[in-house]
Amino acid sequence: MIFSAIVLFSGFYVFTLSSFGGTEALGYLVSFTLLVALFSNLFVLPSLLLTLDQRILTRSFKEPLLVVFDEEEDIELDKLVIEELEPEKDTYQKIE
Repeated sequence: MIFSAIVLFSGFYVFTLSSFGGTEALGYLVSFTLLVALFSNLFVLPSLLLTLDQRILTRSFKEPLLVVFDEEEDIELDKLVIEELEPEKDTYQKIE
């Protein structure tokens, strides 16, 4: 993430060397935006995640949000039962 942001910043910063005003402005705007995004990801995001983690851990949940099944739990295949559904009488029509 850091390396890709630095490469993108450098690539768009090259546009600032252009003699055309639009391309130069694009280079300044995009490179500044990428630099701000990089520093936000490095400093603001971790502190925000830690703050939210502390708030979530202090709350008590009455019921779980997700039901998680244990994949390691053994299931005996002999105890599995396959139920066949009876088709409804109206669903099949004779074609003559």
